[in-house]
This record gives sequence, structure tokens and C-alpha cells, in this order.
Amino acid sequence: VVGAQKVFDRMQMDYYAGNKAAKPDIQSYSILVDCWAKSNHKDSSRGAQKLLDTMIDKHKSRDLDGSPDAVTYNSVMSAYAKQGDVVGAQKVLDRMQMDYDAGNKAAKPDIRSYNVLIDCWAKSNRPDAPRGAEKLLNTMIDKNKSGELDEGPDAVTYNSLVQAWKSSRLPQGPHRIQELEKQMEILF
Repeated sequence: VVGAQKVFDRMQMDYYAGNKAAKPDIQSYSILVDCWAKSNHKDSSRGAQKLLDTMIDKHKSRDLDGSPDAVTYNSVMSAYAKQGDVVGAQKVLDRMQMDYDAGNKAAKPDIRSYNVLIDCWAKSNRPDAPRGAEKLLNTMIDKNKSGELDEGPDAVTYNSLVQAWKSSRLPQGPHRIQELEKQMEILF
């Protein structure tokens, strides 16, 4: 990611030095966000978040054509999820929803958005992880029924939820895992 960031920084320097063809565009920012999200850099979530904030600010000031889409938001959420940072990932989902509600139709949260956050709960090692993941599952079901979410929970959703219960070591975990596995057999 460091190399990609250096190339991007060089691109910006060239643009500010007068090379109008080197102006970073929405794709340039999105690619770099994805690089940060997929990296193992200790500041990956901070780097991805900083770029997302810059994209939003530049779009608002009309210095960037286009605005972040669901893929970009999901990449930032993934960076937080890799670290088990539920609060950071949830803030990104909330911001994504606000952006969508404000008219950015490309920022509509999708099944991947919710799956990333459920996976984040599973990786968080928080004692409330299974309940947080279950709450999101119920939100997905409700939003799918109302038409707000195009797809309902899938195998990825349920596998992450099972992992949240396994990691929790709560006494009701084995029973809940069996229930979820039965639901999965019926659904899939």
C-alpha cells in the first residue's frame, strides 16, 4: 500500500504543478481505498477512512466528479472489519446510509455491507458479538422484506453469524449454532 500511496501522491503533485491530465478521479481514489483496505498495514482502516473523507469533501466542493459508491464504502468497512473494529465499521455504514438518503444512489448499502459488518462482529471478540451480529441479521431480513435491501441473508451471512457464536464461548452458543445450521439447511 505504501507504493500505491506514493504513486497517488505523485499524481496529485503533478496535477497541482499544472498537469491537468493527472487530476485524481473517483476511480483513482477508489483504487487506493481498496489498496488500504486489503493491506496488512497497521493503519489500514485509518488510511482508507482518510481517503473516503477526502473523497466526500472534494465531491461536496465540486473538486471531484462523482462520489463514493457502495464498493468504496464496503472497502472502508472491510478495513475496520479486519481489525474487529465494530464501532468504526458501523460508523461507515451509517455514513453510507446518510449519503444514500441524501441522494447518492450509488451508495445504497447492499448485502455485502451487512455481511462485512456481521463478519466484523465475529472478529471483534466482544462479549456482545453474537447479539450484535443477530441484530444485523434481523435488520437485513426486515430491510429485504420492505424492499430496502435487494438481497436477503446468504450463506456468508449465516457462516459469519455461526463464527460469532463459536468465538463467544457463551453457554447458549452451541444450541444457537445448531439452530442456525438448521436454518441454513432449509434456506440453502
